[in-house]
Amino acid sequence: MEAIHITLPQKSRAVRLIDITQPSAIALATAAVRHHPVLVQLPTVFALLAAPTSEGARQLDNCKMRLAGKNYGTAIGSLHKFLAQAQPASLPASFNTARHFSNMEGAFIRLQFRQRHCQSQTLRNGTHQGLLLSGAFRELFISIENAFEDYPSDDMWSGNNYGAPLCTSCNISGDPGGSIVSLDKAMEFARQRKIPFIITTKNAACEKGSYPIFGFSHEGVHLHRRGPGMERFAGRIPASLQRWQA
Repeated sequence: MEAIHITLPQKSRAVRLIDITQPSAIALATAAVRHHPVLVQLPTVFALLAAPTSEGARQLDNCKMRLAGKNYGTAIGSLHKFLAQAQPASLPASFNTARHFSNMEGAFIRLQFRQRHCQSQTLRNGTHQGLLLSGAFRELFISIENAFEDYPSDDMWSGNNYGAPLCTSCNISGDPGGSIVSLDKAMEFARQRKIPFIITTKNAACEKGSYPIFGFSHEGVHLHRRGPGMERFAGRIPASLQRWQA
């Protein structure tokens, strides 16, 4: 596997840049995520992936110097497995199948995974959110999800493991500069946090920033964070469900 080696000045070490389309990139990231967070360039933002376990969450806490009161989302591998975690009758009657949700590529989807009293690193009032992407990114997420298919029960999921990789913005928690969207800043973050490589892409979007978050419930769809591609989603979600338009 070919990799680009860039040497950073003073007290630095080489940072490997590995294009996600290279033959061994997905296998390398899948193996590495068992031991430490993996830094990935998504189309609009740089992100960190980690194992879907309490240990993976702890690693992200350390890497991001995580502030209290935050929860981790995941990067969706199998859309069917993601939707199977949803509480019965918690989805809108007119938007509740994998075919419907496949239109949500490029956004975080927030669902009611557990009862409302459940709180953990990944659950807030029982809800959990997953990022849906396509192409090589989705292949990577599926590969990691499959690798954790049979891992031991983890209290983080409150009785029913979910195997998609934890996914969060690449930055120090609470950084006033927000999420990292430039390669030079991502490389500096990797050097400082001792992350050995970055999975990169040539499929970068013109509009940068953290992905929007849409919360689905029986009564409709709420917008929890704006982000790139908002215009597209206004046409993909039935107007009758768009509670943020009210």
